[in-house]
Amino acid sequence: MVTKLVRGRKVVCRVTGRDSAEIVDDGAVAVSDGEIVEVGRYEDLRPRYHAAELIGSGRHLVTPGLINAHHHVGLTPFQLGALDAPLETWIIARWAIRDVDPYLDTLWCAMQMIESGITTVQHNHMSARLPPDQVMYEAASRVVDAYEDSGMRVAFSLSTRDQNHLVYEDDARFLSTLPRGLARRASEYLGARPITVEEYLSVCGELHSRRQAARTNIFVSPHNVHWCSDEMLAAIGDFAKRHRTGLHIHLQETVYQRMYGARHWGKTPLAHLVDLGVAGPEVSCAHGVWLSESDVSALAETETAICTNPSSNLRLKSGIAPINRLLDGGVTVALGIDEAGMNDDNDIVQEMRIAQKLHREPGISSPYPTSHDILRLTTEGGAKVTQFHDVGVIEPGRRADLVLFDLERIEEPYLHPDTDVVDALIYRGKGLDVDTVMVDGEVLLRDGEFVSLDKAEIAGRLRESLLGEISVREASRARLSADLLPHIQRWFAEWELECGESHYAYNLR
Repeated sequence: MVTKLVRGRKVVCRVTGRDSAEIVDDGAVAVSDGEIVEVGRYEDLRPRYHAAELIGSGRHLVTPGLINAHHHVGLTPFQLGALDAPLETWIIARWAIRDVDPYLDTLWCAMQMIESGITTVQHNHMSARLPPDQVMYEAASRVVDAYEDSGMRVAFSLSTRDQNHLVYEDDARFLSTLPRGLARRASEYLGARPITVEEYLSVCGELHSRRQAARTNIFVSPHNVHWCSDEMLAAIGDFAKRHRTGLHIHLQETVYQRMYGARHWGKTPLAHLVDLGVAGPEVSCAHGVWLSESDVSALAETETAICTNPSSNLRLKSGIAPINRLLDGGVTVALGIDEAGMNDDNDIVQEMRIAQKLHREPGISSPYPTSHDILRLTTEGGAKVTQFHDVGVIEPGRRADLVLFDLERIEEPYLHPDTDVVDALIYRGKGLDVDTVMVDGEVLLRDGEFVSLDKAEIAGRLRESLLGEISVREASRARLSADLLPHIQRWFAEWELECGESHYAYNLR
């Protein structure tokens, strides 16, 4: 029995080309038991489903639920006291931030995402500061609990690493260059979390068997190629294949990471992953800023995906990913916020606009992503990398993950009537235009207000949890971070930066 009929002036069912989409004018989506059963003209469907609850109106745009394909935490490092910096020093500076309750932080983050039309997220949770075994499982479960309580879909992974914790160098060798007292403090800090690959996979196996659900997928995640030994990479890759789950990894985010590959393996980190067998349709790689042309070909050949994060890459001085080359090469690309959206507000609509504008190369005939390309990244691309294969488009048989945008502000005071509605969304839309959000046919947000969650109450609880005095643990960690940073900075300053392959020419010569 159809229980809901979702109406929109335009229903964007799916992207069909660089400048085209399947759109139903004055359309409607019939939903039964969380599943889309029919899509068509409102005037045709309403008489047949007259008893169904009507959601939306002739002023709304209906799209598939949007997907944030790479994310970490709720409150950003900036909000918690760490300014933006190049990734290699920013990682150490983050040690100084406050400890945050993972459940409240994740629930707050989920609510922000829902408000901007995100129905699915790939959440990559840092395990580096967690004790091993059952405590790690319980901490991870609290994050999953928060997403399940929010109503969102989540592809959840714990990330792990076993080497190069301070710089891109063997830990013992780098520690030997530090003053003795500082080296001892840093060594004690690093030794406080001895998570072996066996312990890590045990926890992932438990999460996979106990926490997999209709709206929850459990993935595995070696944190980055240079941060994991070959043995760890191979073991995690084998786990992903045996359990038929996703594997999410950071890849060539900065020039230093690409240079590490050339120095240690004589090839790019991606080429090293391919040699280890850690590539394929189950693998998605975050960032991919410093990819070579051969890397683009390897991604296409192995069907390995890239999750691009333009705002984060700008904030951390990482560079601009070769999205035009990836799209031209047939690589699956998805879009993520990476916790570091431009305004710390998890607005995926703004991230879509940044992605579209950033990659517009100079020249009349130069490549650029269209609005339709970007929408495909944020729907079908995201569905693929999160392995929720029954979302991302609006058609019968798919799950009813839908977003309704109010077009009033987007069109105010005037928008040419011939303007493509996908262009209108990408050029002028904001998260604040989201009116209603549904996951599995369940309404999570209606008229901009949460149906089952109290945003003010969650914000108050999160604020209260951070009002106490800084703990001894937090203060000690902040001092260690401050003392280490000059040495980290000096170590990387000795690298003579190499040029990558020129994918863009913003200043023509």
